Amino acid sequence: MPRSKPLNIAFLWHYHQPYYKNTHGVYQMPWVRFHATKDYLDVIKTLHAFPEIKQTFNFVPSLLSQLLDYTQRDARDTVWQLSEIPAKKLNVSQKKAILNSFFLANEAYLIKPFPRYFALFKKYTVDLKNLPARKRVSQFSEQDFRDLQVWYNLTWIGAASRDREKIQALFQKGENFSEADKTVLFEEIRNMMLALIPMYKSMWESGQIELTTSPFYHPILPLLIDTNIANITDSTELLHPPFQHPEDALAQIKRGLNFFKKHFGKKPNGLWPPEGAISADTLKLIARQRLNWIVTDSAIFTKSTFANSPHHKVYQPHLFKSGRQKLHIFFRDHHLSDAISFVYGNWETEDAVEDLISRLHTLRGEIIAQTGQKGLANHIVSIVCDGENCWEYYPNNGHDFLARLYQRLSESPLLKTRTFSEFLDKQPEAPVLETVPPGSRIQGNFNIWIGGNEDRKAWAFLKQTRDFLTEREQKGYLTRHTSAKAWEQIYIAEGSDWCWWYGDEHSSSQDMEFDQLFREHLMRVYELAGEEIPGALYKTIKRTHFDRFAAIRPLNFIHPQISGEIEHIHEWAGAAVFDTDKTGQAAVPQSERIISKLHVGFDQDYFYFRLDFFEKPDPFYEFVIAAKLPHTFNLVISPLRGVIEKMAPGTRSTERVVLTPKFKLGHICETGISFENLALDPGETFGFQMIIKQFGQTLETFPHAQVIEIEVPDENFEERSWPADLKREK
Repeated sequence: MPRSKPLNIAFLWHYHQPYYKNTHGVYQMPWVRFHATKDYLDVIKTLHAFPEIKQTFNFVPSLLSQLLDYTQRDARDTVWQLSEIPAKKLNVSQKKAILNSFFLANEAYLIKPFPRYFALFKKYTVDLKNLPARKRVSQFSEQDFRDLQVWYNLTWIGAASRDREKIQALFQKGENFSEADKTVLFEEIRNMMLALIPMYKSMWESGQIELTTSPFYHPILPLLIDTNIANITDSTELLHPPFQHPEDALAQIKRGLNFFKKHFGKKPNGLWPPEGAISADTLKLIARQRLNWIVTDSAIFTKSTFANSPHHKVYQPHLFKSGRQKLHIFFRDHHLSDAISFVYGNWETEDAVEDLISRLHTLRGEIIAQTGQKGLANHIVSIVCDGENCWEYYPNNGHDFLARLYQRLSESPLLKTRTFSEFLDKQPEAPVLETVPPGSRIQGNFNIWIGGNEDRKAWAFLKQTRDFLTEREQKGYLTRHTSAKAWEQIYIAEGSDWCWWYGDEHSSSQDMEFDQLFREHLMRVYELAGEEIPGALYKTIKRTHFDRFAAIRPLNFIHPQISGEIEHIHEWAGAAVFDTDKTGQAAVPQSERIISKLHVGFDQDYFYFRLDFFEKPDPFYEFVIAAKLPHTFNLVISPLRGVIEKMAPGTRSTERVVLTPKFKLGHICETGISFENLALDPGETFGFQMIIKQFGQTLETFPHAQVIEIEVPDENFEERSWPADLKREK
């Protein structure tokens, strides 16, 4: 009987952080350091125990540069600086800053497990939440602040690194920390960061892992080449005049490769284009660097000439040719990748691993059915994930999940992990990709980075500043040294992260800090040139308000039965009704719409939401109530997982809290959320959008460019009678 052949699997863990250093040389946010001590070390230490498992890790040069800054140039971030100040010497301003930022962590996994830290958290967020800031500060003792200085840094040390003797001692002590304890903690943090790069380099040399990189500051390459490309993937409003600088895209690629080679000793074989964003011109630039392969998203494949081919072909590398240059393209399985990034953290470890293993076996069977056992040699399932932010939402920082997954993969003769280069060394069949549609891993388009007014405003400022710099150079006003420093600011501002946070798609508690950093880098160009900074750069790009949506007010309290079906014709009588055919949403073809009507009502304790659909909803839909006012958070309602999660701005990737489920999906979707869980008080205005997602991709946002606003009722709401002329407001 012939031996069964295995399915090839390639994991790529993407390591990337924005450039947090401000123009004064201080790291404005601590996330490079925090992810280094919590995630980058944990992941590689976990892998080290499973020598049969092959993995690929992508280090973005802007991240690598910051890691080296900490270890070689004694860099500090603002959290480190605040933590080092002796507690007895903290002034009121510094104490406020500590209380405002030292609880930015996942409550369930990074705060609650530690009694002293959790007690300080509750004191600030619950017991004293109604006090003015100055009075809240006065309620914390010197020891409270010292313990908080230790705990915020200590909790960001990962599970696999907590076995260090001195770190263990701090966890065991738990409270009443001394200034000497802080000194020990930061010595250990520095030692951990020092060990990081050598550990990855050693495992690359051993052959267990492959290391790759990206363009230096993680720009969206197709948009640097020509922002008009966005109109090809989606009929988004164009930037006038367009940003068209392929020379910048090439510079970002070459500088990234050179920096990587300098610090890892050799050039990588592969490259991850930021956000999987490619175009034909992008691939030509990459191919000229004599790289062997890249990875992009399967959404790109579905738009290519192979869109109507059998599904198994997405798991084959395809060949792009540009003159004499060749480049292999792998396509990321976004369903499996997003399951690791966004879904499995909510599951029991064994169930999550079993589900992933089962899906891999299913894919193996599908490939065999189409190509036979021999065809497996030409196929590989590419799983590409953020290697940082997702672990914060896994128990034990994802260590249990990864260890169990690696164990199962090690034991299975039918599943084989490989690096991408190792797979290509076996010379698999690679069909030629005749046409390359532009797109990214986010819905196959570029809307996140240029689809909104804020995005386009940022691009316009970038173009204006770049044009100013080239004009000054051409006139000979700048020395070579000054010019180089100014160009560095331009390249930093070309990074993808600034526009990731502009617009309505994403938000964090540090939106304004990202806005400030972006504008500071552009301002610095004018400063270096000795010219006056344009006044417009002093104004925030990020909006602090939202367009209002004309809506019918709820008329009275309602008490619906949450069943997913219409139980009684009067059950929702008195709720506000938003008909998509009677709003700006009607401009979108009905064939592309899912929501027919949205009902919103309340009683004394709950907000109620009801969605009516044009067709019976898919059980894989997730429903997101995206709150914009009075504060920003998302409520994610997942029928398949049976949970409601509140995702409030905290870290870059936000905090998640699982709420008591009160929803049902049938022919309609009905949901009840308490005012307490929404953190809303009577008289406040609740502004939100309703978003439908599937497998992490946004299918519909309602209303598209506005927010619905509903005033939270007080106990006398039903006693009022709304005049007819107030039942609709602008």
